[in-house]
Amino acid sequence: MTWRIAIAFALLLCSGGFGLAATINNGAIVDAVNAKLPSDAQVDPLGLSFTKTQRLHREYRRLYPEGRLLWREGALGGLGFFCVLVAALFMGLGFIVIVWPGSFGALMLWFTYFRKRPTHNGNAEETVGREPR
Repeated sequence: MTWRIAIAFALLLCSGGFGLAATINNGAIVDAVNAKLPSDAQVDPLGLSFTKTQRLHREYRRLYPEGRLLWREGALGGLGFFCVLVAALFMGLGFIVIVWPGSFGALMLWFTYFRKRPTHNGNAEETVGREPR
């Protein structure tokens, strides 16, 4: 039993390390976006709410279409979440109790960081798929 608690504690420490790395990576995303935006449209790095984070991700994808920082942040968040789930498994929580939050977390990571979004250029006919007149 003691070795299971030790492994769970080590996994929780790893999760904290991944979270810290994801936070540092998010700061790099803010710096990269603010470097290309005018001063009145820059993103404040403190107090990132859900809407500010979505705006930050949208601006990063627009300014850096081939950028890998969002993917890296998602991977770090996923690894941290995986460490928490495996630690919960070592602590004796049931498999079903772990699968539901794991599935939800994987879907959230997919939709937030990894899914390719279509580009919108304002041309409605192109968006719908019709030939231009």
